[in-house]
Amino acid sequence: MMKYNFSSLVFILSAFIATAQERPFVLEGSIPNTADKRKAVLIWNNGATAEEAPVVNGKFTLRGTLEAPAAATLMIQKEKQDSQSQEDMFQNMLSMFIDTGRILVTTKTTLLAADVTGTKPVKDMAGYQRATVSLKNIELELNKKYTQYRMENNDAAMAQILELYNQLTALYYLEQKAFVQKNPASPVSLHMVKEALGYSLDAAKADPLYALLEPQLKESATGKEMAAQIEVGKRSMLGAVAQDFSQPDSSGNAIALSSLRGKYVLLDFWASWCGPCRAESPNLVKAYQTYSSKGFTIFSVSLDQDRKKWIKAIEEDRYTWPQAGDMKGWQNAAARDYGVQGIPFNVLLNDKGVVIARNLRGDALEKKLKEIFE
Repeated sequence: MMKYNFSSLVFILSAFIATAQERPFVLEGSIPNTADKRKAVLIWNNGATAEEAPVVNGKFTLRGTLEAPAAATLMIQKEKQDSQSQEDMFQNMLSMFIDTGRILVTTKTTLLAADVTGTKPVKDMAGYQRATVSLKNIELELNKKYTQYRMENNDAAMAQILELYNQLTALYYLEQKAFVQKNPASPVSLHMVKEALGYSLDAAKADPLYALLEPQLKESATGKEMAAQIEVGKRSMLGAVAQDFSQPDSSGNAIALSSLRGKYVLLDFWASWCGPCRAESPNLVKAYQTYSSKGFTIFSVSLDQDRKKWIKAIEEDRYTWPQAGDMKGWQNAAARDYGVQGIPFNVLLNDKGVVIARNLRGDALEKKLKEIFE
């Protein structure tokens, strides 16, 4: 009778399972040949995994393994990246899906106009890219104009460009919805839900897309994760009553969001180390000084961990409204309750504690407050 060594059997089975989970792929690219030395870079797993290869005579090959079809970004970069223009970088960056087997990326111009072939998820994403290439070209032009106006310190023109960005975002969403309606069983559709949800957990956009998905996608690990995040996002969507919480203020005394009921409140998540947050400080100070006497206030919640740096930033930026923070960084209890994944993040509450706007910054905040109080 044959006898087996148990530890050896476990090792063999473990190796078999690991091999079974690995889905190898090969991505072969063909692009116009140039005199510049270039490389192809492929990034996936939310930036955690990357591969690169030199471009030789307009050809390159990238290899890797996957656990499942995944969203990725393919870029063609010059060896001297400082010589690469903004337009060149934009035109040679392609959002795509990668999957097991052979993937072909071919173009006679730029990656943005490339043909992509592979498994169905790969082709699904390629179809979406073709449908939105005109929007991407508009986005490029807006980027160029915004950069120009910023260099000219033309705040009014920059504000108008941001308005156009909002309209462009709405058009992208319509394309995402059309794709999900047509492809409810594609893993790319689940990616569209994630894109719509974004770092601000915009449940108002993501939930209608999620409802269109086939049951097998909803029951997947990623599908369940998206469902949970959407539920968190609903706490700050328009029309929701803001969830109450209490945290220590800058003097160590507990202050509750509900204590400000009766006023319009901008619930603002920030941190002393956050550059964009600090850049927004003058707009917040101006809004508070203009409208605090009319029934408006701000409740700032810090994602700091260093109390001294937090207090210093409050003083430097001249914050005179209620401040709170538990000094737990990204583990701040209120930030977790509201699903904050990026800062600055804010919601505007009316005098009854109902969310009436999200992520108001700069002129958008001033415009909304003017509608309310003037």
